[in-house]
Amino acid sequence: MSNGQGDDAASFLDSVKHAFKDLAEVKVVTVVGDLPVVIDTEGDSTTTTLGKTTTESGALVTIVKLLDGDVTTVIAPDLVGNDEVRAAHAAQVEASLGVIPGHLATLVAMAERLLNLG
Repeated sequence: MSNGQGDDAASFLDSVKHAFKDLAEVKVVTVVGDLPVVIDTEGDSTTTTLGKTTTESGALVTIVKLLDGDVTTVIAPDLVGNDEVRAAHAAQVEASLGVIPGHLATLVAMAERLLNLG
């Protein structure tokens, strides 16, 4: 028979894992035209799924993985010379990267709380 404490601990750990996953990535998607993009929101978490891993037209995608430092940008060939769209995307990437210090502070605070539990 469970006393509920194990369930509470597992639920807490699942919440922490989910929070770390959400804080570990910044994703900016700029689409002009036809690229299937699905955005699912559950609670405070949003998942963005691109319909394809490559695009022939109309999309710029930048993904920054905070924990390993990987930055990936995909630019559709028809947008390479479109300075207006590229500038708008670059501004959004810059604004999105501005959240990194807050994300890192949250990660540190969570880690400190976890260490103080023991």
